[in-house]
Amino acid sequence: MEHIAEYQQAQHIDLTWRSWLVVLISCFAIMAQVFVVVAAGSVIAFIIQDLGDPSIAGWIIQGPLLMQSVLLPIVGRLSNVLDRKYMAAVPPLIAFMGAYICAKATSMKMLIGGGIPIGVTLATVSIVQAIPSEVLPLKYRALANGFSFLGGAVGVLVGSRGAGGLTNRSPSGWRGIFWMQAAFHLFTALGFFFFYHPKKRSDTPRLTLKQILWEIDPIGSVLFISAATLLLLAFDLAGGAYTWSDPHVAAPLGIGFGLFVLFGLYEWKGRDDGIIAHVFFKGSPNFALSCFAFAVEGWILYSAVNSITPQIVLHLGFATSSWVISLRQLAFNCVTIIASIPITLYATKYKDLEWPLIVTFTFFLITTICYGCITPSWNKAQIGLNFTAPHAHLSTATGLGFSARAIGGAFGSAVLDAIINGKLASTLNQKITAAAVDAGLPTSSIPDFLEAMATGEGLTEVPGATAKVLGAAAEASQWAYARAYNLAWWSILPFVVIALIAVACLTGVSELMTERVECSVEKVEQAPLKKGDA
Repeated sequence: MEHIAEYQQAQHIDLTWRSWLVVLISCFAIMAQVFVVVAAGSVIAFIIQDLGDPSIAGWIIQGPLLMQSVLLPIVGRLSNVLDRKYMAAVPPLIAFMGAYICAKATSMKMLIGGGIPIGVTLATVSIVQAIPSEVLPLKYRALANGFSFLGGAVGVLVGSRGAGGLTNRSPSGWRGIFWMQAAFHLFTALGFFFFYHPKKRSDTPRLTLKQILWEIDPIGSVLFISAATLLLLAFDLAGGAYTWSDPHVAAPLGIGFGLFVLFGLYEWKGRDDGIIAHVFFKGSPNFALSCFAFAVEGWILYSAVNSITPQIVLHLGFATSSWVISLRQLAFNCVTIIASIPITLYATKYKDLEWPLIVTFTFFLITTICYGCITPSWNKAQIGLNFTAPHAHLSTATGLGFSARAIGGAFGSAVLDAIINGKLASTLNQKITAAAVDAGLPTSSIPDFLEAMATGEGLTEVPGATAKVLGAAAEASQWAYARAYNLAWWSILPFVVIALIAVACLTGVSELMTERVECSVEKVEQAPLKKGDA
């Protein structure tokens, strides 16, 4: 109650262009980061056609997200003990170099390698997401998150449209995605360097290098990074390269789970101020519930909506052009932008974060069920399904919350790929062969026909591949893909239900939404923050 009373007696600060420009730069930084994970993922099928190596293509998405998930807690903690300005401004320069490598990539491995330094800037999302909330009064916390969300929504819009348009120009047009990334990252770095000048805390003590290392929780960080990397590697290898029982999958899966258990035990009993600080769970269950909701939201957005949905459009025959596929995603992107505005205004006016989350996760639930039932005949209906998926959340969680979101996205991509590829491996060729033979294809032509179906080239040159055979094979292929995608979407359903229950259990925070400005960029004198306020 003393803490709440202090917030309610906070000093009023007049906001000028300085604060709003910093908010704008932060929103641009969020847009650039969302662009990273959306653009390449939405045209991954076309990148595979150009560079090959489909078995490792999932790392185009998973690589940056893995870097984000493992570095987020560390970066978030460092930003509290070091200069936040440079923690926000330097990583985009590292991402600039990674984007340059990706744009020049001559192989899938080089492209994936370039994505690793790009992931470094994704780890700063806890900082750039927090900056608008810090430079604006607490009573505008929902408004600050609304602005940040709009930045992300624009990133989805620009990423999917830009990727589709660039890829449609030529087989290597996808390289333009990374040139755009490079420009975005450079602009972000310059913006923070020149315009973000947060007040330094007068009560923050100078730390030695040893103290700084202890602050980032070295033991917990190593356990967390190792566990996440091994688990993601196992899920990715199980997505097509190996079976679940193969040592290449079983070994990293078992070791990864073991290290994850050790990480949990260490954070629980080893220290109370580690990556998962015990203070996060005191007072209310909001932080734990929000982190889980973040993970499910990342699972849905980064993997199912952003990566799987365009593949559904392609493989179920709804569209074959990358540009047309990206245009179909407008049904989703436009709703996210439009819906976020009244949600933000409502949450700001009534200081209510719970009901917007309940409503939007309910829409997620409806969409998941519908996609779990999709068939090749749902061409027009698929566009309508996107209208029911407004991606809106208004959570105050930052570092660990976004880490959970990134983990959800990375693991979601790997798990859904494993489900889809496993189902296709056992049914696709079998159904195509049966349909083609029934339509008149000679059995001697089956190997050549399957190879031509896989590459999309030379189908008409296969002996006996008549129009009737091609039509039957195409329909069988579409149904095989439909069943695989159905299975993938149904696997998401239980998590959405649990996430919906979690957000329904959130407790109100209206009493904390006051005039308090935690880290103003205005030229005013502020009372020093007490230890533990940030």
